[in-house]
Amino acid sequence: MGSHYNLKGEQDGTMPKWGFWLMYIGLGVAMPTILSVMRYVDPRRDNYTRFEDYFYIMRWAISLFLHGVLLVVILTNLGYELPMMNLVVGAMGILWLVIGNRMGQLRSNFFIGVRTPWALTDENNWRLTHRLSARLWFLAGLIMFASAWFVPAAWITVVLLICVLCSSLIPTVYSYVLHSRKKKA
Repeated sequence: MGSHYNLKGEQDGTMPKWGFWLMYIGLGVAMPTILSVMRYVDPRRDNYTRFEDYFYIMRWAISLFLHGVLLVVILTNLGYELPMMNLVVGAMGILWLVIGNRMGQLRSNFFIGVRTPWALTDENNWRLTHRLSARLWFLAGLIMFASAWFVPAAWITVVLLICVLCSSLIPTVYSYVLHSRKKKA
């Protein structure tokens, strides 16, 4: 069964059917379960009640994304000609949009969000870092979704990598800058 695709969306790897279905069960069942359980082992579990709606939206978004990607793989293996790269990058864009849209509502915890040491030790740093992250993730999601349909295939991966790196690294650097400014003051 085809299971790996290159940057052009062409199948370049296979796995046994039983292995694929085991992976599907692992991702489709274990991932949401792990996401649900982690809130109960987090030392800051009381904060989850302050962003519970967002937590469930994020959990569902990740689950639907994984199911969608695996459905595209199944359909491709059944012989349907689908634009794999466009669908996956477009879905990633939607995932980034959904997660970024309300990321500013996150409260300090050890499992979800930008968990830099500086944000975890300072509530104001956490809040400001996640407000910036929310905007960057939402913008990156828009760009990823648009690139999936309007950017030449050769450039989609470049746009995707830039969006993922910028939406991850900029908030990390910003969190450190906030920490440094506070330390100097």
